[in-house]
Amino acid sequence: MDIPVQYFQSIIALEVAVIGALLFQVRYFEPRIDPVADAGPDPRWRLLIAVILGATVIGSLDGIAHGGGRATAILVTIGLALSVIPILLRVLPPLVVEAHPGRAFSAIAVFSLVLYAVAVAGLVLILGR
Repeated sequence: MDIPVQYFQSIIALEVAVIGALLFQVRYFEPRIDPVADAGPDPRWRLLIAVILGATVIGSLDGIAHGGGRATAILVTIGLALSVIPILLRVLPPLVVEAHPGRAFSAIAVFSLVLYAVAVAGLVLILGR
């Protein structure tokens, strides 16, 4: 059984939403007074995220055009899951808790990221059947 075209269309719609959220997170549309101070994340991380976003959208378009199978659906699902991680890291509390020197990581952030990874793995396993 092939994956329906609507799945790939949904992935593209979700990626467009993720791209919009990331652009607002890095304040892409705001005027920059001091470009050095407003540099944001390392350009290599930005490039990596751009490659993941582009590959996910292009993989979904390929799935639509060529009747993508399970392998394509799994790859675009993983791409979507990876592209949401920068948003999650900004929304969750900081991983390293500076206020509590005895505790290395925030339990809420670590638990949330582990729960997210389990949910994505479950979805990938369901698609892999």
